[in-house]
Amino acid sequence: MLIPQNILIKIAFYLISFSPFFSIFFSSGSILFGKERLILESANILERKIINNKPTKIISGNVVFTKGPLTIKCDQGMHYEEEALAILYGNVLASKEDLMIKSDTIKYFSEQDKIFSIGDSHVWNKSYDLKADSITVYTKIDSGIANGNTRLIQNNQTITANRIEYQKMENDDAVSYTSIGNVTIKDSMRTATCGEARYNRKKETTELLFNPRIIDESNRILSGNKISLFYDNEQLNKLYIPESASAISSAYGYKKKLNDSLNYNDTIKFMDSMKGSELLGFFNHGKIDSLRIHGMAQTLYHIFEDSVYQGNNDASGDTIIMNFNDNELEKLTILNGAKGTYTPDSISTDMKSRIDYSADFIKYLLKDQKSNFNGNAIIEQDGTNLSSGFIKIDWQNSMLHALPTYQNDTLQKLNLPIIKEKGRDPMIGSEMTYNLKTKKGKIRKGKTKADDGHYTGDQIRNQFENVFFIENSTYSTCDLDTAHFHFESKKMKIIQNDLVIAKPIILYIGQIPIIGIPLGIFPHKGGQRHSGWIMPSYGDNKNRGQYIQGLGFYWAPSDYWDTKLTMGFGDKQGLTFRSNTFYRVRYRFSGSLNFFGRQFLSSGQKDITKLGEQHSKSTTIKWTHKQEMRNNQSFNANATYSTNGDYNKKYGLSISDRMDQKAISNLSYSKRWPKSKNSFSASFYSNNDLLINEKTNPESRFYVNPTRSGTQINLGNKRFPKISFRHGQSNLFPTLSEHKKWYNKIAWNYTLNYTNTERNYYKSVETDSSFSWERYDTDSTLKKYNEQNNGWIHTSSINAPQKIFKYISINPSLNLKSAWVNKTQEGIWNGTSFDKKLKPGFATRTTGSFSMNANTQIYGLIGIPIGPLKAIRHIISPTVGYSWTPDFSKPFFGKDLGYVETKIDPNTSKNIYHDRFAGTMAGSTPKTETKSMTFSVNNVLQAKIKKGEDEKKIDLLSWRMNSSYNFAADSMQLANLRSNIRSKLARKLNLDLSMTHDFYSYNEETRKRTGKLIKKQIFRNSGSIIYPRLTNMRLSTGFRIKSKKWINPSSEKSFEEDTTFVEDDLAGPGLNKTEEKIKSNLKNKNLWNSNISLSFSYSALNPSNISKTFWA
Repeated sequence: MLIPQNILIKIAFYLISFSPFFSIFFSSGSILFGKERLILESANILERKIINNKPTKIISGNVVFTKGPLTIKCDQGMHYEEEALAILYGNVLASKEDLMIKSDTIKYFSEQDKIFSIGDSHVWNKSYDLKADSITVYTKIDSGIANGNTRLIQNNQTITANRIEYQKMENDDAVSYTSIGNVTIKDSMRTATCGEARYNRKKETTELLFNPRIIDESNRILSGNKISLFYDNEQLNKLYIPESASAISSAYGYKKKLNDSLNYNDTIKFMDSMKGSELLGFFNHGKIDSLRIHGMAQTLYHIFEDSVYQGNNDASGDTIIMNFNDNELEKLTILNGAKGTYTPDSISTDMKSRIDYSADFIKYLLKDQKSNFNGNAIIEQDGTNLSSGFIKIDWQNSMLHALPTYQNDTLQKLNLPIIKEKGRDPMIGSEMTYNLKTKKGKIRKGKTKADDGHYTGDQIRNQFENVFFIENSTYSTCDLDTAHFHFESKKMKIIQNDLVIAKPIILYIGQIPIIGIPLGIFPHKGGQRHSGWIMPSYGDNKNRGQYIQGLGFYWAPSDYWDTKLTMGFGDKQGLTFRSNTFYRVRYRFSGSLNFFGRQFLSSGQKDITKLGEQHSKSTTIKWTHKQEMRNNQSFNANATYSTNGDYNKKYGLSISDRMDQKAISNLSYSKRWPKSKNSFSASFYSNNDLLINEKTNPESRFYVNPTRSGTQINLGNKRFPKISFRHGQSNLFPTLSEHKKWYNKIAWNYTLNYTNTERNYYKSVETDSSFSWERYDTDSTLKKYNEQNNGWIHTSSINAPQKIFKYISINPSLNLKSAWVNKTQEGIWNGTSFDKKLKPGFATRTTGSFSMNANTQIYGLIGIPIGPLKAIRHIISPTVGYSWTPDFSKPFFGKDLGYVETKIDPNTSKNIYHDRFAGTMAGSTPKTETKSMTFSVNNVLQAKIKKGEDEKKIDLLSWRMNSSYNFAADSMQLANLRSNIRSKLARKLNLDLSMTHDFYSYNEETRKRTGKLIKKQIFRNSGSIIYPRLTNMRLSTGFRIKSKKWINPSSEKSFEEDTTFVEDDLAGPGLNKTEEKIKSNLKNKNLWNSNISLSFSYSALNPSNISKTFWA
């Protein structure tokens, strides 16, 4: 009878349970863990085999294993006894309490309590559900690792990833996990994706790493370098992005077509965005409540009205806060340095130009379509700039309301509304209303400036873009809060760039009404050229008294010239009249003619009613002209005529006027022939001292008191004509051949100058042991002397640069100068000195000099491949030069030139010289022979730096030494050795070391150089060498730090150049621009700069008295 195998196994189990021997024997094949055993509860078939020299049990059919609370069921398996490993497959199901594990195949490592499931692996309990291609489960602590197409479901979330590592702590209702690779986390409200996610069940936090993104039900996308999620009772409560935060959301709407305002394009998708350094999100019952983005925050959102696109708003600030209601953006707040741009849709809205804005903080109420701008608010639109302490905009009706501060704010500093429009003067008021569409507005307690005048009014409003109405208006050119004078009018109409109409007009001086007219019409054309009246300015001066300056008329009859006529009156000074005429034809000529007349009270008189009886007159005429003519010709003129300079000295309004005490005139004409390198010029010059009468009047505070007899003081100088001809450098033997001979490099130039001068002057004489200016005996008037000189000066030079031995450059040069004069100084010897006497007659003198220089360069290169440094280059540049200038007071090659006469003083046995040409146009004759050789060496160290693909050279150090030897000197022919070392570290820090060495010794008793060379023995048993001593040294260093101010490129506007220039300066006609030039030189883009320098000096001219100085 055949007994089934399963019955035999049950019988064996029964026997084992009753027999200690069988129990011990069977345990060797069925126990996989020492303390808790893996027990084979049942199997249909049990076979024992030796596989790979290892005992193996093969089981199949209703296989059941247990180990403590763990139960594993399968169809078949293999049991490796020695390795404590069971491999089970076929409908494998493992359970432990409520934990279930299901898979195609399971490897159970009994000693580690580890299950490794392969193929449709599924692990679940009442808290979570996990599926993957394979799952490793640690049954002791309910943890594991899932790999391949993993999916975890818990807390209404579905997590998918390439890998999930999880662990369920005791009493927790969900697992903590780390998901890695293509992570997706979904719930009912949002989906998160990232490279890695970490969930801590105890803290209820999730960290999303590696390109994390969160998409909510409104298609809003949040992203950053890292996202942290914080939950409360399984609902999202808070979100934090610490870096590169971004929030993007989709908005859909319609956009009007251009051809028909009733037609719309298909639905268009727009992307709203918000970016910044970090982002905080707050949620209420899992729905978004607010977003806060910090650090260089930016936002772009699109505006719709009834689903029709209206425009977009691009804003930024330090912090942006978005508040939501039912997932819809309700309010947006920008804090600290808020600014932005609103760009309207040009088809669907009436607003055609964009709006730029900024404020300390901005609040947008999207549902109400209102915006509040608090603190230093600025709105700019199409050339219109509005600034105020507080601005409120209602976007539905495009109305703007500006106040000095936010309503009910008593602490903020007042910032009055100011509106500036392109081409117009700014308006300021206490309150302002403005329509962004129609560009109409109203200002309360307004004030504006136009054409150097100031307008104020109780209310300023505009009817059209260029028409303004002012109620209870005032006008004045005085910019004080309480003007010295002003005009008042009940009603005023300003037509921009056209007219000002006012009725009636009353003139007030010192708040007292003086005169009134029923109607006034004035031109108002801004910076454009137009004829019209010029309003005066008012002032007070201790010399002029109370005055009105600049009342007049501007006449512009043509595009090529205009005239400005103005007058002034001072109650302590008198009348002034000015006429400034400017003309210009572009590319041809330009100039001005200015007349300034004065009639003022005589000196000491202050009663203005005596002006007609006791007065003095003064007139100044100035003419400037500049003309470019054809064929390289030009003509320039700058002429001044003035009766005296007393008015400028006393009443000049500007520094340049008060310093103008000379009448200087210049006329010049020039012509060039570029091909032949020739040029010709002729000029006239005149200079008259306007204060000469004051300087020679002993009672004047400007009197110049002579201290010896023969002192001269000039009345004026005149130079006419001065003619110059020049032939530029050219080759003496020119050639077109590429292979030039040595003589083809010889070059020459020539210059001819003829000058005729005239000088008028006074001379001092000795009277009664004192000195005074010489006067005629007949009428005691000053005696005027006249001196005239003229002469021709010819100069020419010849040089021949050559190369010898391929590397040495030499350049011999010969310079000649010949002077032709119409008179000389005759010297009459009186036994001890020469008496000079002017001798008319033509005379010539020729002088010259010779020089030769030689130089070369020597290069050395050292390769040093350290980082970007590739090599160090050393450049040595030695130079040797020789120059010779003869002594023309001595015979030249045995011939007496007759330029200088020499006698011996019998008392002192010294030579007394008389130069015939001294004091003439030729100048003094050279009486000292120079015959010297100069030598120098310049060393430069350079670094070759490679940055990317580019290479550049940087100068590290330069060291220059030079000295000379004078062959014509009687003693101490060697000049001091001077050296200089310079370096600039990192292009910032300058180092400068200069030294002077003396070759000759010093006698401390006589405190003089001895003329004896200093020699020193350096090495034993060797000769001595010249060893110069250090006499001077200076070491200095310094650097500069500066800060640049930001300049908005859009503010640098260009205007079309006018054909004439209207001078706005009341003080001058525009010829002397001393102050303006100084101011323009100071204008730059540096906010501030500072120079820091340190210096140390060492002086040892006298070795016994060495001085050292340090300063900063």
